[in-house]
This record gives sequence, C-alpha cells and structure tokens, in this order.
Amino acid sequence: MNSPLSPDEVAMLRSSLMVLARRLRNTTLGNELSATAFSVLVRVNRDGPIAPGQLAKAEHVQPPSMTRIVEALEAGGYLSRAPHPNDGRQTLMSATDAGVAYIEATREQRNSWLVRHIDQLAPDEQAALRSVVPVLQRMTELP
Repeated sequence: MNSPLSPDEVAMLRSSLMVLARRLRNTTLGNELSATAFSVLVRVNRDGPIAPGQLAKAEHVQPPSMTRIVEALEAGGYLSRAPHPNDGRQTLMSATDAGVAYIEATREQRNSWLVRHIDQLAPDEQAALRSVVPVLQRMTELP
C-alpha cells in the first residue's frame, strides 16, 4: 500500500509526533509518577475497579512490575484496594479522589502546555492544525 506522503514526510511526521508525545508526557505535576504509573492510574480510573492481573495485561506490563506500580500508587494515595466480590483471592483497584484530582490536574497542565505552543503558531498554521485534528483522531482508532 502506497502512502500519499513521501517516505521523508512520513519520517518527519513520525519524528514530530514522537517528540510532541514525549514532551507532553514529561509535562507533569513534578516527578511524582512515572509515565507508566500515570498510564496505569488513568486506566484504573477509566476501567476500574479492576484486578491487578487484568491491569497488567491491559497495560502490557509483567505482573511483578504491575505489583510494584500498584503498590507505589496505593502508597501515594492514588489507588485503593477492595476485595473482589466474587473471588476472595483477588482485589480490585480503584482510583481515589486524590488519584482523580492528579489525573485532572495533569491533563490541565498538558492542555495548557499545548495551548501555549499552539498560540505561537501563525494563524494559517493554526488553521492547518485544526483541520488535521480529526485525521489524527481517526488514526488513533485504527487497528
């Protein structure tokens, strides 16, 4: 399948998206949580209550690593555990109010970073960016 973009344009797009994603990921409320821990917290908030094993599978993390991440998030007050209602061997993780507040504050900080950078673009560049947003969103939905 041929792309309407040249190989150089595809490479430039990939590189630009990776740099922007990394810069956004590093825009946090300090160094409290790693990118992986934040991702886990977001998933628990979105999909929880969830068992740590399901969480490890969903995040593509080995169970022992997930155990460490969950314990750190719990110790930080971002997650809480509750007994599984149907399986006494398992627990379910849920985001605490502090965890939800951290997610919201981090998203706001990242949005503000992005707005500050978009504001530095020329009006025609902002219009071009506005037109590509639906396309990028569509790309995130492709398998």
